[in-house]
Amino acid sequence: MDTLPFFDVEQIKRTGTFNMDSDHFHESYEIYYLLSGERYYYVNDRIYALQVGDLLFINKNQLHRTTSKGRSTHERILINFDDAFIEPLLELGAGELPLFQGESFLLRPDVQEQGRIVDILHAMLDEQKEAAMGYMPYLQALILQLLILIGRIREAAPEPVLPESSEKQRRVYRILEYLNAHYAERLTLQSIAEHFYISETYLCRIFKQTTGFTVIEYLNYVRIREAQTLLKETEHRITAIADKTGFDSIAHFGRVFKQIVKRSPLQYRKQNKV
Repeated sequence: MDTLPFFDVEQIKRTGTFNMDSDHFHESYEIYYLLSGERYYYVNDRIYALQVGDLLFINKNQLHRTTSKGRSTHERILINFDDAFIEPLLELGAGELPLFQGESFLLRPDVQEQGRIVDILHAMLDEQKEAAMGYMPYLQALILQLLILIGRIREAAPEPVLPESSEKQRRVYRILEYLNAHYAERLTLQSIAEHFYISETYLCRIFKQTTGFTVIEYLNYVRIREAQTLLKETEHRITAIADKTGFDSIAHFGRVFKQIVKRSPLQYRKQNKV
């Protein structure tokens, strides 16, 4: 069965503190554009402080979360689209854009570039709302314009926008690197805290404040993301995959997998086998 193309664009304005609590990685690409206010954004195991006009391109299956920076109102436009949606664009050269092959990244366009981006985004919002004849290829044409513009802005940028780097954040970055390297082991809050010579309470507090995730929540996402790869690309039994990704039982693995992926490991394998 062919996969139906997926595309969605939405504009939302929120007042006061808001922290994202929806799925934190997915098999679609995401473009986040901040129209007003300030936000912290966790992606690529780093924290970025977003300001008005910033644009984030988030590659598929990359863990991310946005959290409040103060209590200010913020407004953003968010686009999600999958490989099936951009497949017709590949013949037009979109597949050559380096943004699809690399890591997620943050851009800080100038005022003129911001104007061009906002015009395209508003055209997308209007097209999706009206759903007139031919709106799907029209949206594909608009996303192609946006992707090429993003690629040009990125190429012309004098230097990348750097992540936040306070002493606390650097400590959390080291913890993130440790979790990514040791997720297959039977980790506990106590063992992680002891490794870094800090208390469990302090570990949990700085990790949540910096990333928006709890330590266990983050560890589960890393483990499940690796499990998805193994389910798609290997013939390993599900019990072996649970063990290889650090879960203490098949029941625990199945419960966490379904909570995050919304499907059982067996259903996921059947739908995504390479």
